[in-house]
Amino acid sequence: MGIFDKNRELFKPEYNHNYRIQSSSYKSYSQKEVSLEENIRARCRIDNLQKIWVKNFILITILPVLFIIGYSVLLYYTGNDDMVLIFSCVFIVIYAGIVIRNMFMKDKLVNVYIIRKTKFYEILYRKISEKYTFSAEYSNKINEYINLFPKKYKMQTAVKELTGITLFFVFLLVFLLFMVFAYESESFIYYEDILIISFIVMFVIILIIVYKFFIIDPLKRKNEIWYEISLFEQNVAETFQQIIPDSNKNKKILNYPVDKSLKQPFAIYFIASIFTGFVFIIWDNQIVMAKQKYLSKAYLVEDYFVDLISE
Repeated sequence: MGIFDKNRELFKPEYNHNYRIQSSSYKSYSQKEVSLEENIRARCRIDNLQKIWVKNFILITILPVLFIIGYSVLLYYTGNDDMVLIFSCVFIVIYAGIVIRNMFMKDKLVNVYIIRKTKFYEILYRKISEKYTFSAEYSNKINEYINLFPKKYKMQTAVKELTGITLFFVFLLVFLLFMVFAYESESFIYYEDILIISFIVMFVIILIIVYKFFIIDPLKRKNEIWYEISLFEQNVAETFQQIIPDSNKNKKILNYPVDKSLKQPFAIYFIASIFTGFVFIIWDNQIVMAKQKYLSKAYLVEDYFVDLISE
């Protein structure tokens, strides 16, 4: 590897501008054993992350414009309500599919990294175990990290968000049905105000619970996931660093790249998004760029450890 000057402290601020990384596209792993080199080659390309966001941005913003144009043309030239309805239904299905795919893509951006990185730690631990002798305490720590990483940080926010959206419409339908049945009953006349207030209060409470656990929490987790991962990997890297003996000529002082700017201002984005949907577009960009920013340093730490065990 040899990408660092022997005398440099890793991630010393004055050298940050010299750090560059390129890597190949991710390929799904089978159950077969892979080498450390194959694992490194399986890293996602950092320069592709912006392209992913741009492609989704174009799809999500251009499609509504095309829908309005198509809808207007059909309505003006044909006046056929059935054709307009079919066109609208087809558009809704396609657009919903793209949005849902985009939601799952955000989870995949995290999960793909965790899958590969967990294997990286497994291979690194095995290589270090073959080369150095260390205490059971360090061994237990590493094994705990390896087991905890995919369990604690695996993203399932898309499933929760879809569940929340489904529950919202189900509760809305139930609420409307209750109102219809109540209105048609004879007792509604005598208890109209009480029933209406009770139904509204019940619906608002349920809506708040659904919104909190199935919308707010997933958004907040997506907003902070790369910061949380950086804190976790800092502990992993420090443990591996302590295992490597000081006699290793490639060993350097390691200041793991925990960047507080990765923790995006969730409250500001969320409040702004209430007033304009455009903030969600910016939000998406910030989430993708947070991964790009973190991986540009995290990959260098991987290369550093490969250097250490390749002496």
